Amino acid sequence: MFELKRKAIHFLGLSVPILYYTTSKEVTTVVVGVAVVCALFIEAARLKWEQVNNVVFRIIGGYTRDHEVKKVTGATYYSVAALIVVSLFSERVAVASLLFLTLGDSSAALVGTRFGRHDLFGKSVEGSAACLVVCSLVGWILLGWVGLLGAAAATVIEVLPIPVDDNVRIPLVSGAVMHICLGL
Repeated sequence: MFELKRKAIHFLGLSVPILYYTTSKEVTTVVVGVAVVCALFIEAARLKWEQVNNVVFRIIGGYTRDHEVKKVTGATYYSVAALIVVSLFSERVAVASLLFLTLGDSSAALVGTRFGRHDLFGKSVEGSAACLVVCSLVGWILLGWVGLLGAAAATVIEVLPIPVDDNVRIPLVSGAVMHICLGL
């Protein structure tokens, strides 16, 4: 139940791709930039002062992992990654890479926790397959074969045990792969 509740919050991440599609790169960059500044301010305050951390976690604690109590939250990593991909990549690449995270990573977690039986680097093969399917669908719709390469990159980087938060590595790596492929 916790994973479902947590992934429901992930869907708030859809606000950035929707904002980008309905406005412009400039508006999206400003809005996400303000969100990043606010998130970093809150993170700095809560990590410096226990009282602030207690208040913040009374509000968001049901949606976070245990390790986030004393470290930067996934939401802050997401906002930073969103600002980077919106700033660096084209609209379709930025949107696809953020959807890979919000939809693909969420499907991996939900399928993996419910149906996962085969371990792969501490994740499940079943969850990774769900991630690949969802990301491939998104990638194909937005960017064709280039989107499929981005989907594969998102899935591989999601499953690898790299000590960088997946809210950063999924959109940055998949976005870079698609950006490079489009430049060829």
